[in-house]
Amino acid sequence: MKRDPTTFRQHLEEYVFSTIYCNKKRVLDLGSKDGYGTHIISRFAFHITLADYSGKFLGYANKYHRYLCPVEFDCIDFNKAFPEGKWDTIVAFQIIEHVDDPDNFVKEIAKHLNKGGTLVFSVPHMMPDPSHKTLFDEKSIKKLISKYLTIKEFYIQDSYGISKKPISTKIYVGVATK
Repeated sequence: MKRDPTTFRQHLEEYVFSTIYCNKKRVLDLGSKDGYGTHIISRFAFHITLADYSGKFLGYANKYHRYLCPVEFDCIDFNKAFPEGKWDTIVAFQIIEHVDDPDNFVKEIAKHLNKGGTLVFSVPHMMPDPSHKTLFDEKSIKKLISKYLTIKEFYIQDSYGISKKPISTKIYVGVATK
């Protein structure tokens, strides 16, 4: 698939960051799209479930990526349901701002994490976009995640390497546990 060079590196950085929380774990990648980031995680994970609203994305992921651990694919509308199962680690990169009810979404994440499980997440800071249902600043994303999980780490991702334009919006990246 064609990649937007202004966001691709940032997404790769988030997936590489998440690998330390995926080592030998059962992982759920929420909003996995075509699975390029999941491929990175598969070098470390015990098992991965890719979940996305688009069967087209998941079909591409299944056809073009060779994962290095067992994988499952779940086509699901996060506004209506949540994948069934329990996971040690859930990765939710730039998906929380897209759902109709972020509070319920994070509640479902907490419900489906094993005891001691980890959420690795990212959201953009106040980035207006037609597909964003909720805009988050640092205080509001911390408040939402802390309602159901304990934030252990919190970072700001705010620059790109090779790019025609620098990032204009910072991204919050966090790690929370159940």
